[in-house]
Amino acid sequence: MKKTLSALGLLIVLSVVTFAVGAGVKAPDKVVIDDAQAKRAAVTFPHAEHVKSLPDCTTCHHTTKGLTASSGQEVATCASCHLDPEKATTPSSREMSLSKNPFHSLCIDCHKEQTKGPTKCDDCHPKG
Repeated sequence: MKKTLSALGLLIVLSVVTFAVGAGVKAPDKVVIDDAQAKRAAVTFPHAEHVKSLPDCTTCHHTTKGLTASSGQEVATCASCHLDPEKATTPSSREMSLSKNPFHSLCIDCHKEQTKGPTKCDDCHPKG
């Protein structure tokens, strides 16, 4: 009887921990990108809108395999790799150019391809 209760107790604890870990990380509705705030205003990115319209999270989160909006995985910020990249070939979010900034190249190229979404500086970086 004690072994059955101990096993049942362990199963309950593991279930609660698994649920808590999975439920603890939720995809944000909005993300503020302020990597280049010294040169341009911060961008408020409508994350929830993109979650609905993109087929796969790895479109943007290219280093996180199997990521879904409900997977409960923690995701590193873009800045963790793109603010001060270790490799010279990694795009830097400190760059202002359309081809060297990861947000500019990924976001603007996608917006142009989809023929919707902002493509001009002031569309994302509001003037103060």
